[in-house]
This record gives sequence, structure tokens and C-alpha cells, in this order.
Amino acid sequence: MNYKVNLRHNSRIVALVSLFSYMFAEEEDIYTISLFKDEFGNLDYDEEFYEKLYKGVTSKIEEIDEIIKATAPEWPIKNIAKIDLVILRMGIFELEFMKENAKNIVIDEAVELAKRFGNDSSSKFINGVLDNLERK
Repeated sequence: MNYKVNLRHNSRIVALVSLFSYMFAEEEDIYTISLFKDEFGNLDYDEEFYEKLYKGVTSKIEEIDEIIKATAPEWPIKNIAKIDLVILRMGIFELEFMKENAKNIVIDEAVELAKRFGNDSSSKFINGVLDNLERK
């Protein structure tokens, strides 16, 4: 089968796993991608895009979380599933701080990650929050 590798999509997967691990790390500056070399050893991804996502989200977590609180006030951050929280943080970072991709692409990518890694309602939740953010 011949298919085009989506390097940015793959970068988002690697960032998702790294940021999820970062949430549970005890050291502030831990760089978790090395933990996943076996898992992602043959996955082609855009390392520069990955770095922007990972470092951007980790450096702006407080600001991003304030946006989540304002956009989804009925969902306290502590009650959001951890994987959904990471996907939201990535999506919000791309939409509000990175602004490299079209908004619909960023939202679609976040929804796809939620479908793949979240629970049955994750994709609807992620889509709702990011769509709500874009309407404001």
C-alpha cells in the first residue's frame, strides 16, 4: 500500500505521549521522548514540529489551563481525563500560540487523537471545547 506519511500528525502523537508522561514526571525539565524510542523508533515524524509542541505546551501550561477554565467552565481541570487534558493543551497551544496551521486542521487533528487515544466521549468533548474557543 502506498500512502503519504503525515509527519505532523505523527509529531502530534509523539508529543501527546511525551506530554502525557510529563504530567507525571517529578522533574520540571524532564525530556521524555527518550523513553519512547523503542515505541516510536520506526515512526517518521517532524522533529522540529514536535519540539515546538512539546516545549511550547510545557512552557505555557498555566496560560493554556486558564483558557480551558474560561472555555469549559463546567469542567474543572482536575475532572478532565488526563489524556483529554493533554490533547486540549496541544490543540489550544496550536490555536492560540503557534498559529502555523489552519484552525480546522488543528481541531480535526485533536479530534482524531481523541478518537484514537481517548474514551468514547473524548472526541466530542475535545471538539466542543476547541470549537467553543474558536467562536470566542
